Amino acid sequence: MRRPRVPQREAMSALARLLPRRAPGWLAWACAALVVALAQPAWAVRCLTNSGQTSLTEPIGNVASYPTDAPDGYVIWISAPRTTDGYCYKDLGGAGNLNIVDNIYFYANPDGKNPAAWGLEIGIRYRGIDHFGAGSRPGTGVPTGFAVPPCSQTDFNAKRCPKIPVSITYQVVVRKKGAWVQPPGDVYTVFQFDGEKGLNNTNPSFQYKLSGLQNLKPTPCMVDVTVTPEPGIVKFGQVQSSGNGFSPAVPRKPFSLALTKKCSIAVRVDGYFETSQTVRDGLLVPQSDSNFGIGIEDRNGHAIAFNRQFVLTQMPANVSYQNIVLDAVLKSFGAPKIGPFTGTATIRLFIY
Repeated sequence: MRRPRVPQREAMSALARLLPRRAPGWLAWACAALVVALAQPAWAVRCLTNSGQTSLTEPIGNVASYPTDAPDGYVIWISAPRTTDGYCYKDLGGAGNLNIVDNIYFYANPDGKNPAAWGLEIGIRYRGIDHFGAGSRPGTGVPTGFAVPPCSQTDFNAKRCPKIPVSITYQVVVRKKGAWVQPPGDVYTVFQFDGEKGLNNTNPSFQYKLSGLQNLKPTPCMVDVTVTPEPGIVKFGQVQSSGNGFSPAVPRKPFSLALTKKCSIAVRVDGYFETSQTVRDGLLVPQSDSNFGIGIEDRNGHAIAFNRQFVLTQMPANVSYQNIVLDAVLKSFGAPKIGPFTGTATIRLFIY
């Protein structure tokens, strides 16, 4: 005889009540152990800023456009270099937590969202390398090079486990991946600092969040740039050294950025001089022992920083071409090293 159908919620409730009586003893024990295991967090490290902050939210800013037909991998936005000064420490006692070296990682996308569904890819630039595809599970993070050493249970109970100072400089890179779809939310958690076993879900560890995702929108406009002298090489020729500097004191060579706008709308064009070489006091250092650096200045003598976005020009709707003249300059830190030198930077354009 067919039993009367029980509504789904009632059926689940009945099963929960009957399971301890009808299941074998070992199964009931296993279920109980599973509940305990799931309830007991295993993540042992916490990272905070020196002021105790658990997050930084950085706004993208105004509407950042990119060409509608831009290929996947096209860089839409890069944050300024950010440095998180703080400390990491053992946050949870017990075997398997205290007795291991906890390497500190960038764990990407801890909220488990899918930027590719919005036509975006969001990565972490660390020590000159862009990391896309990092994850939030153990073994998928980006190592920072910092680590929290083991600590005994006795020291943990007495709150004597060390707080390891960290100073981590990074950038966030947003690039195109697929077709643009308006993100459902405006804030995205890019990463969380944590230890060997993954995310600390018990006590918040430092997170970097990006706001303004809905400001990233494609536009049917392209601005091309040509660097002259071509092919984008600025030659200083022979430069005279004089004691702890140069003669003249600040050698300079002009170069220009020729901008061609392929649309009939008004846009703001931002520039970004990107380099993977060492930057000291705003100057690109050719070699560690060169004792001088290469800088970029506008025609008013104002320095333009490397690896930082800056306003290059405004192009009205009826203007399709502009030529921006800049200067490459040499500045010494002491007695310059004699010999040939090279420095490399790439100019990126961002359209607003």
